[in-house]
Amino acid sequence: VYGHENTGANRSCAIILGIGGKPEKLINLPAAQQDGVLVLKRFSGGGTVVVDHDSLWTTFIGRNKVMKEVKPFPREIMQWSADVIFAPAFEKWNEQIVSSDETFGAATRKLLVAPKKRGRQTLVFQGKSCGFSGGFGESLVLLPELSLNESNTELQNCPRPKFQLRENDYVLGERKMGGNAQSIVKDGWLHHTSFLWDYDAHNMQYLTLPDKRPDYRGDRPHDEFLVKLKDHYDGRSTKHEFFGHVKSSASESFELEEVTTGEVLGLMNEKFGGLQGWFDGKCRTKPVRV
Repeated sequence: VYGHENTGANRSCAIILGIGGKPEKLINLPAAQQDGVLVLKRFSGGGTVVVDHDSLWTTFIGRNKVMKEVKPFPREIMQWSADVIFAPAFEKWNEQIVSSDETFGAATRKLLVAPKKRGRQTLVFQGKSCGFSGGFGESLVLLPELSLNESNTELQNCPRPKFQLRENDYVLGERKMGGNAQSIVKDGWLHHTSFLWDYDAHNMQYLTLPDKRPDYRGDRPHDEFLVKLKDHYDGRSTKHEFFGHVKSSASESFELEEVTTGEVLGLMNEKFGGLQGWFDGKCRTKPVRV
């Protein structure tokens, strides 16, 4: 964080509270204090999250006079983002996986029809796994003994998670993979989300089981409640492609204009005296001593 270096033992993550969050109720204080984890309180509502370099962040800022179809209330904003942006983005992402499976199936069929003369390539299917490994060259080995059509069907039938908005969370099945929060003012609103591409299970020890939690969670601990996008998409896609699909979905409703980081920093310098000036002044996200 600008001007607030994390000098603790664990510098790989940060704990972020909602504007009304109470550290003594939401954070495992002995663990966080022992490891010197950076704790912040953001300006928006919502719950407490642990973020790191594998968190994927999105933010939408809406003006009421421009986005008249979105009522400025948390549930309505979440439903809009789910229906218009994220559900189509995940659908496109899953379609990309299907397409790559079909391309792979066609490639293996071609390999069997016209094998090369040198070397050996091994393709391995084990149970319901969607992964494969191999070297270079000529022949294919399918394990268990599957025909080519069966192996191609095996790939295409691998479960692809369905994105849903459940209560206040974005979920895949019964597990949460994205937490979101809103800040709503007179003329507009902000809606931001942290998606879990990956996370270190050790860092989840800093969070307690909150008293107020969604019904579908029950009493499940974090390791049984959360899901990593990496577990479903890594090896067949990348976390960077997630943003490409979000951008594609957004382009169907908005005219997009891309700007560089340098342009954003220039605007910050011009309008707010730079990031440091903004953080020390008007910024409502602040470090919290625990």
